[in-house]
Amino acid sequence: MKVLLLVIDGLADISHPELAWSTPLQAAATPTLDRLAGEGCSALMYPLGPGVCPSSEVAHWAMFGYRSGEFPGRAYLHALAAGLPLREGDALFMLNLVPVERREGGVFVADHDEARMADVCSRLAEGLRGLAPPGMELFYMGGIEFIAAVRGGSHRIACSDPFLRHLPLRELRPADGWEDDEAAASTAAGLEAFIAAAEEWLAEEERAEGELALTVKWPSQGREVAPFQDRHGMRAAAVVSTPCFQGMGTALSMLVETVRGAGAGDDLAAKLDAAAGLLRGDREFVFVHTKYADEAAHAGVPSAKAEVIAAMDGALSAMTGLLDDPGLLTVVTADHSTPTARDARVLHGGDPVPVLFHGSTVRRDTVERFDEVSAAAGGMGQIAGSDLMPVILYLSRRAGFFTG
Repeated sequence: MKVLLLVIDGLADISHPELAWSTPLQAAATPTLDRLAGEGCSALMYPLGPGVCPSSEVAHWAMFGYRSGEFPGRAYLHALAAGLPLREGDALFMLNLVPVERREGGVFVADHDEARMADVCSRLAEGLRGLAPPGMELFYMGGIEFIAAVRGGSHRIACSDPFLRHLPLRELRPADGWEDDEAAASTAAGLEAFIAAAEEWLAEEERAEGELALTVKWPSQGREVAPFQDRHGMRAAAVVSTPCFQGMGTALSMLVETVRGAGAGDDLAAKLDAAAGLLRGDREFVFVHTKYADEAAHAGVPSAKAEVIAAMDGALSAMTGLLDDPGLLTVVTADHSTPTARDARVLHGGDPVPVLFHGSTVRRDTVERFDEVSAAAGGMGQIAGSDLMPVILYLSRRAGFFTG
């Protein structure tokens, strides 16, 4: 039995008064998702744990059945997607060039226009690259993003980027427990010296933009990861559009197809069409990722997120031939909730997300709608992200016989 795993990034949400205290998923017209739920079995899933607000890449890593200690880091995934020249053991870091302001005794990322800052970064990229010291190479990734590769360095670094705008930039230092590690101390000192030199140069080059700073996040290490097929016994493919998941598919030795659509419905339709072709071929497991619901949530308008979800349901409605194939197990879920709120204190939520399992091997429950509340009554109960692959292996009839 083949498997289609559709992860709708940031699909789950909180209840909103402007939607009569519904979530955007509850408020959206989703006849196809509701039909699949009615013909299948539902669950609520905490990708990492109750109240934990996971990043997308860490949530997916657990959902794919990999341990946190195996995760190489998001900067490594972006580097893989870009085809950067990597070496085993490289320490990798994502650097963002942003305007900052000093207040309340700290340095904070200031509000800024992303397109304008991307133009500034593209003009400054070569100059910044030239400031990198021996043993460090700086790559411009587009937008406001750079990747620093520290040859032979340590990824055991507590980085400076706080991610949340209401928090100040943090001290760049060795990670807790690694203060006495020579490689970690040397890597932190080298990054700090480079950033100080870069910011001094930036102060002369871009006075019109005010004070600029390089924030550091996503410490990573270049290393091989066990292929998905070796771990789960399925030839896998990823149909994705973002660098993070292009890199994750590559890291897990999946066949990666990059597909992008102009809007939520067109994007998912194109990706499902590509997935159908892969499933008709030799791929036994196809992962599809779409980010439009997450982006709509970050825009802060609950009704707009509901419209995006409805558009994606429309794309699913055109794939009934694929979804009703008795030889296919379809799993639809999210990697985290994204509360639709203009709140600088939250990026992702710690709420559980709905999961539906649809296929001829699935025991049907009484759930008739696909949403965060209805799924609480699902026959699969409550699961963790790390439970997802064992359930998929069982329902696709690949689980072994457990004897203790």
